[in-house]
Amino acid sequence: MKIVIAGAGRVGYSIAHELSKGNHEITLIDCDGDRVRKVSNNLDVMVYEGNAASYEMLKEAGVKGADLLIAVTKSDETNLLCCLCANKIGAKHTIARVRSRDYIKQANFLKEELGLSMIINPEEETASEISRILRFPSASKVESFANSRAESVEIKISENSSLNGMGLSELRSKSGANVLACAVFRGDDAFIPRGDYVMRAGDRINFIGAYSQINLLAKRMGFNRHTAKNVLAVGGGNVALYLAHQVYNTGINLKIIENDKEACAKIKYAFPKVSVVHGDGNDPELLKEEGISDANAFVAITDDDDDNVITSMFAISSNCKKVITQVHESHIIKLLSNNALDSVIQPSDIATQRIVSYVRSMQNAYNSSAAVESLYYIFDRNIEILELKVSENFKYDSVPLKSLKISHDAIVASIIHNGSCIIPSGDDVIHSGDSVIIATSLKGVLKLEDVVEGK
Repeated sequence: MKIVIAGAGRVGYSIAHELSKGNHEITLIDCDGDRVRKVSNNLDVMVYEGNAASYEMLKEAGVKGADLLIAVTKSDETNLLCCLCANKIGAKHTIARVRSRDYIKQANFLKEELGLSMIINPEEETASEISRILRFPSASKVESFANSRAESVEIKISENSSLNGMGLSELRSKSGANVLACAVFRGDDAFIPRGDYVMRAGDRINFIGAYSQINLLAKRMGFNRHTAKNVLAVGGGNVALYLAHQVYNTGINLKIIENDKEACAKIKYAFPKVSVVHGDGNDPELLKEEGISDANAFVAITDDDDDNVITSMFAISSNCKKVITQVHESHIIKLLSNNALDSVIQPSDIATQRIVSYVRSMQNAYNSSAAVESLYYIFDRNIEILELKVSENFKYDSVPLKSLKISHDAIVASIIHNGSCIIPSGDDVIHSGDSVIIATSLKGVLKLEDVVEGK
C-alpha cells in the first residue's frame, strides 16, 4: 500500500517505524528538518521537508493515488486541513489525529464533511486504558476484544502469588477459571508459552478469557478485582479531562492536582463532582496532605515524563496500592523495564496500534481472506494480540484444532462463536463468521491462514 504520513513527531515516527516493517511504500512529511533527517537516517521511507498542509507539498509527496494519508502533526487544524487537501487531490483514505475536546464532540460531523476515514485521539485512548486498569487494579494492562466478549489482562507474578511455581497445564484445575495464558515476558524475552511452562515470580503473564472467567481467576488466585474507588491524579491536561469524563458517575472518586489555575477551573467547570486541587504535584508534602498513602490508585499524567516517573516512585514508597504512569519517550520506558513501576502507558504506542490495525483492515479490500478487526501490542511490541474475523472461504472450517498445524510462534487464544467466548481445546473447531483472537510474535499477520494450516 502507498501511505503518506504528515508529521514526524513521536506518533508519526512510531507509525512510520511500524508500517515500514510491512510491504508498504511509506512517505513522511514534516517541516522540521531535524525530524526529517532522523527519519531518513533510521527508517527505510521517503521523506520530504515542508508544510504537510500545503497543496503543492502533498502533490509532490505523491498523495494523488495514495491508499492512505495519516495526519499526525501537533496541530489539530493542520491535520484536518491536510486531510481535506489530500481528499481533494485523490487520497483514497485519510486519518487525522484530533486532540481538542471541542473538535472530538463534532467527530461525526468532521468525518462526514471532510471525508475522514478515522479520527484518532491518543489522549482519549490513554484515558480509556487508564480507566480499564482502574477497574482491575491487579492488572498492568487491560484490553477488551469482540465487543467486550473477551478480555485480555497482563499480570505480574509476585513472590507470594498463588501462580508462582504453577504450571500452565494446572491453571484451569487449580483456579477453576476457563482462561488461557497466551503470552509471557520473562527477563528480556517475550514468547508464546506451552502447557509445560511453569510461572515464576517476576513473570508478566497475559491472560485471555471471558469477563466472568477473568473475574473468577482473580477471585480464586487472590488478585484484587475490585475497582479502585479513591484515585489521586497529578496532571490536569487533556488526559485528565478525558479520564474525568470516563469515570464520572461510576463510583470512582477522582482527585486531580494541577499547577495551572486555568486548567483547574476548566476541569471543575466540566466535572463539578471531581475534586480539583491547585498545587505542585511534585511536592511530597502536598501529595501526603491530599492522601496519597490512602488512595487506591495514583495516576501520573502530566506532560513531563520525569515528573511522572518521580511522583510515581514516591507513590510506591508511600504504599499506594496501584500506580499508573504515563510516559511519552520510548527510551525512558526501556530504562524502567526492570523497575517497580507496573502500569506504564505510552500514548504514541496506543495511537500506533490503532492505526496499524486500521491499515491491516484496509488490506481486506485487496485480500478478501484478510480479516483484522483489532490489534493490541504487548511486551514492548514483541507480541501482538489480534482479533480476526474468519472469512467465508476459510478452508479449515469445522476442522478440530488438534487436526491443524498452528505456528509455534502463535496460539489460538479464544474463539468467539455465537456471542460466546470459547477457550479452545484440541477438539474445538473454528467456523466461518467466528471471531478468533490469536497471540503471536510474528509480524504482519492479516488472516488466520497466516498462522494456521492443515497437517
